[in-house]
Amino acid sequence: MRHPLHVALSVPVAVTAPAPAARHRKPRRPSPVRTVLAALARVPPAGRLAAGLGAASVLAASALTAVVDPAAPVAPDRAPARQSSTFAQVSGN
Repeated sequence: MRHPLHVALSVPVAVTAPAPAARHRKPRRPSPVRTVLAALARVPPAGRLAAGLGAASVLAASALTAVVDPAAPVAPDRAPARQSSTFAQVSGN
């Protein structure tokens, strides 16, 4: 039921200029450095410490392997051994 004082009015529609076409831009890709830093920020501090110590130990082991010559000289009281093989060999008897 309408109100007794209701009067229908026509309201003119404002004509607006069409919006300018949006310039199409490619979305900017985040830099790899920011991606890595964002991933590191989500890791708890204890996890970062463990990962850092693990990486440091791997680098130290690699450096020691490259620098240190692990082959010790033959003991003076022993004869040098022949080259060995991991395969079974037939005896010479």
